[in-house]
Amino acid sequence: MIYILSKLVAAFLLPPGLFVTILFLLTYIYKRRSLIFVALFIWLLSLKPLGNLLLTPLESFSKKETLTPSYVVVLGGGQASEAKNLPTSASGTKRILYGAMIAYRKKLPLIITGCEGRYAKKTIEEIDSAFGLDLNYTIEAKSRDTYENALFTRRAIGPKPIILVTSAYHMPRSYYLFKHFGFTIDTAATDFKIDWDLKWQHYLPSSSGFERIYTALHEYLGLISLYLRGIL
Repeated sequence: MIYILSKLVAAFLLPPGLFVTILFLLTYIYKRRSLIFVALFIWLLSLKPLGNLLLTPLESFSKKETLTPSYVVVLGGGQASEAKNLPTSASGTKRILYGAMIAYRKKLPLIITGCEGRYAKKTIEEIDSAFGLDLNYTIEAKSRDTYENALFTRRAIGPKPIILVTSAYHMPRSYYLFKHFGFTIDTAATDFKIDWDLKWQHYLPSSSGFERIYTALHEYLGLISLYLRGIL
């Protein structure tokens, strides 16, 4: 009983559920039924199952175009600048770790591209040292977005066949941008967000549900942008 109560309290007294609670209270106080629809809309936008549905087409994306890749290219995923170790974000660290695993197994040079390069350098150094991988890696630290990731990687190595590593939800947009710059690509997705092991509490408002939906919509907007620019 305490477990159930704690989940309900957290769901409706912390954002985004807090806004649902406030709107329901305002509906009761001011008799404004229209506020119910706003509350339900916010609830919908913070549901984990809806986030899963929106992410599924993105995270299912996969391409294999080359049998002889020349490089492993990892896209940066942000930093945690005050971290005492592995100072890249959780997503960024997963990308780097998975890229390092592939580079080690296939004996390929590794390129990590993104403006958080100095943090990525510390993370790959820690991984390389801890596991004795002796990786051949390069850090590209000028690019500010996925378009520049592809652009500066092209300038660095030319249109070589690559294994492209990024978060699964980010892979379609990344693939089309790198394809635009002439790369032949095998995709290697990591950092998957979808989780269909659902329980009753996953139908309550949650920040993780909201984050999934935000992430998916952000990627769809990015794909629309590529279409409008003639890249997709």
